Amino acid sequence: MILSSKRGYLKISIKFKMDLIKKSTSVLKSLQLKNGGILATPKNGAYPYVYIRDGVMMTKALNRVKHEKNSEKFYYFVNEHADLDQYSEIFHRYHKDGWPSVSRKHQHDNTGLILHGIYDTYLHTKNKEFLRDMWPLIKKCSGLVFKFSRNKNGLIRTETSIHELYELEKGHEIWANCACTRGLYDASEIAKILGYKNECKEWQKKAKQIHSNILKKMFNRKTGLFMKNLRFPEVCDSSQLSPFYFNLANSQQILKRTLKHLEKNLWYREAGGFRRFRKFEVTKDWHWYTGGSGGWTVFTAWTGKFYRKIGENKSCSRCERWIKKTAKRTEGILPEHIATREEYDVWKENEIEFNSRILKGMQKSEELNEKFVKKFKEDIVYWAVPLGWSHAEYILMKKDIGKNV
Repeated sequence: MILSSKRGYLKISIKFKMDLIKKSTSVLKSLQLKNGGILATPKNGAYPYVYIRDGVMMTKALNRVKHEKNSEKFYYFVNEHADLDQYSEIFHRYHKDGWPSVSRKHQHDNTGLILHGIYDTYLHTKNKEFLRDMWPLIKKCSGLVFKFSRNKNGLIRTETSIHELYELEKGHEIWANCACTRGLYDASEIAKILGYKNECKEWQKKAKQIHSNILKKMFNRKTGLFMKNLRFPEVCDSSQLSPFYFNLANSQQILKRTLKHLEKNLWYREAGGFRRFRKFEVTKDWHWYTGGSGGWTVFTAWTGKFYRKIGENKSCSRCERWIKKTAKRTEGILPEHIATREEYDVWKENEIEFNSRILKGMQKSEELNEKFVKKFKEDIVYWAVPLGWSHAEYILMKKDIGKNV
């Protein structure tokens, strides 16, 4: 397989004997704490916190490899520590002991994701007792989704979302809207299972309303694509796949157009993989390109799954082979993203927030870079190794192909 590059062509020819599903499962289990929380990276890594978004995706992956009890433990952790009566939102991250560790408030996708993850776990266990234990949390999260959508557009209004980036995501943003809509649909199903007819009808009705508004108001007829944010109708972003990720849209034509759009604008030609968004299009601050703005494992797994869904098997294979090549370089542990050493050094020169977490990430990335340059003769920096969410999305790519999830 040949990958185009501004510097010529990078030829990928790899023999990868490791079972990456088993390795990914092992990584996910290793990140779970005794109290049920799941860290985004190991304690000495770049993100030594329980991130809710990452955690939900990791539980979805664990469910698909028959470790549902690990998933249940995560939601008991959230149920114990969320304290929605006091805080009125699911925060984006928590310390390993359960205390909030908040740097981004009002990141409302997390509330919908909790509902989605609880229902996904139930679908794999059929454990109604688990749902009953979660019911108070489910009711409070569902009520918050109603609160978040009380505005004239009838859409979820958030401060930040999947990229945790205020400048780009404040307002009516696609990932947060889709996550909350899917969560409310799933909460309605839970209410039905437990016999709460009023909540079932009320939540389903609200989910349909937000869903309808996403399809009508967040779709750009000029481009034929879903918009990242109503404030930036033509910005290119991997999260434009959100309606498909949460099974809220099924148009093959729009999906094909979206993938073509992402391929043209976000494929990292220097070293492969999909970026999360175009560099410096909206965000001018180098801090938001930590470690270099390169190819992300999570979003490459997304595109791989959706390429397969539309029958573009060669493109799907390209994404999977890039992930496996990355895994081969790192002995089976997947990073958040990669970048060329040149781009990493430019970021390092311009970074403005060298906190302890970033410094730890830099130390680990530079140690790996030195090791891999000697071994593979490729000057690539691997950031946040391993990232649990990356392993989770690889599992989901392999297990969910051809399914509506």
